[in-house]
Amino acid sequence: MAPYFPLYILRSDGKSEILNKARKKELNVPTDDQLDSRPDAKGNIDYFKELEVGDAKEVDWRRKLGGMLIREIGGQEHPGSNYILAALPENYRLYERVKSASGGSETTDAYLYGHPHGRKKRYRSPGDFFPHLLWLATDESADPDNCSCKFCAPDDIQVFEKPDKAKPPEPVRKDESPIKKENMPSKTPAIGTKPMVIIPQRSNSQDKGINATKPPASKPMSGAPLPPAVARQAGPQPLIPTQLAPAKCFEQDQDGQWNKYLFRPGELAWFNRGNAWGLSVILKRTLTRDHQHQDRAKYLVQPLSHPLHHPPVRIIESEDGLRPWLAWSPPSPTHPGLASTPGLTYNAVDWKGVTTGRYGQGDAEVDGSIFAAKAVDDSFTLFEPLANNTVTTGERIYNGLYLGGEKIWTGEPIRLRVGSGQDIMVVHSIIERLKPGSTSTSSASILLVGDIYKFSTLQLQPGVEPPDNRHLPIRLRQDMEYRNRATIPIKRTLSYWKIVQAQARVPITDVKGRWYESSTLLPILKGPADFSRDLQRGEVGDAGQWMNARGDCNFVSGNAAPRMGARHVHRLEAFGKSIPPGTKISRGLDGPPEDQVFPSNASVAAGAGDGQVHDPMQGVEEEGSKSGKEVGGVSDGDIAQFMDLDRMEEGFVQQFAEGGGQF
Repeated sequence: MAPYFPLYILRSDGKSEILNKARKKELNVPTDDQLDSRPDAKGNIDYFKELEVGDAKEVDWRRKLGGMLIREIGGQEHPGSNYILAALPENYRLYERVKSASGGSETTDAYLYGHPHGRKKRYRSPGDFFPHLLWLATDESADPDNCSCKFCAPDDIQVFEKPDKAKPPEPVRKDESPIKKENMPSKTPAIGTKPMVIIPQRSNSQDKGINATKPPASKPMSGAPLPPAVARQAGPQPLIPTQLAPAKCFEQDQDGQWNKYLFRPGELAWFNRGNAWGLSVILKRTLTRDHQHQDRAKYLVQPLSHPLHHPPVRIIESEDGLRPWLAWSPPSPTHPGLASTPGLTYNAVDWKGVTTGRYGQGDAEVDGSIFAAKAVDDSFTLFEPLANNTVTTGERIYNGLYLGGEKIWTGEPIRLRVGSGQDIMVVHSIIERLKPGSTSTSSASILLVGDIYKFSTLQLQPGVEPPDNRHLPIRLRQDMEYRNRATIPIKRTLSYWKIVQAQARVPITDVKGRWYESSTLLPILKGPADFSRDLQRGEVGDAGQWMNARGDCNFVSGNAAPRMGARHVHRLEAFGKSIPPGTKISRGLDGPPEDQVFPSNASVAAGAGDGQVHDPMQGVEEEGSKSGKEVGGVSDGDIAQFMDLDRMEEGFVQQFAEGGGQF
């Protein structure tokens, strides 16, 4: 499907509050009774609910309105292009009326609220609202009398100008035409020469962009001397973004879609254990339908642990029950003897001694997951080789890379350490470069090639717009549209990703990690209430500011940069003995059918208390794995004690100790 280009409406007459007949303020939305979703005594349901930005019906309204608007003011210069309103005009809000009789099938209708005449003046369809939108976008005088919508100019109060008395036509001379075409008025309604709408320019040099504020250039009169040509001064050539290659497999295509899956098989992630948060590896994922018939992601995770005891897998029914690995910082080990020993690694820990109390009291499973997660963070795995040019260039090309706890594909954005610290790169190639004269991969360097972008902002004004870049991944473009819909009405600013370097090469040590959509991740990290408050203020920051970087948890004072890390041929090797033998990471749609099969909730619940013991060391008693203190609970309100984004673990150890070793 062709991409949709956003249209920005610069003016609105919408009101979030109005004065009623009693001269009292009231919200310009459905009444409290209308918003009550409880059924009546007969079981009938009839209520209104606000449609969130991005809801399918809300998007459909903006698409239809954008299409009608471009047809009205855009002329025929953009045939075949699709347009969408970046946001509904300020203070206009879309509500859906839900009705059903005694448990029967539901019927829904959408209504647009916000007209300055109050909540009873609501629009029932995009076509119903379009005359008002056209007036907002084109009438420079902002005079409501010029609006032809049914509320501003209803049929019973419309005033029509009386035509002048007919005058007998003057005789036409034989040498004159009765109509002078160049002065002939248009049959279409006149609109302002400076519409209150920004229409993005097309990037294709063969496709002229719309400029609704610019009159057509006048042609030089016949015989008039042409001005001398002005020599163009040489200047820096504009950077040209690299064209995105299509996805090379089903899973890559799934991960390239906006607002579909936040987590990926093989990734390290925090999961909600019910009374605490733990660390796990994502094994499988699928989409299910919730009670509102919306797609919801579901995941199967394997908790990490020490090698003597492995908890059973868990089914996570909602992404609210997961956090990216880099969203929080791991605490120090719970056992004092481990916490006081610097430089310990998972494979170097005496787990038999830990489980028998030799290192003090603590939780062996928690400590096993902490050490295992740090080992995974210090690793990488290349996958899906695309080309082998080691004979000619000494390079191999890959389609994807597990870097630390995350899975990265070509064609998607990543966060960088270099530049401003907030710059991103759209990855176009993942290259393994061998040393000259060597065939060993142990000494090879790993480079990512792509275009680097920085976050930029413009003051919103007619005629000023960011360049149209169709070569940005859809996730970047959709997320930026979401953020602009929140900031434009409040901040009057327009943000975009500005290319600063094309086809740059960076080593994996300069990569912070995956880039995440603010529209998807911030509601989870901040909580729905805080995110909604920020959204109403027009404050939607970058999710990367809430994230750590790969290597931070293993940072040693004095090191200038993180290590490249340990290379593993297969992803499971990075997790080592922290997961049960025989564990498999699903290949999703690219794997066999059994990769899509989830265990039943009942079977998972049945094994929730008796994790199997996989004992690589003989003579270790099973009950030893259960020694130590029980893990205490935390909630989202305790996120602050997990997160120390500037200094990963500084100050956390004392809080952790005072909390009785609770994690």
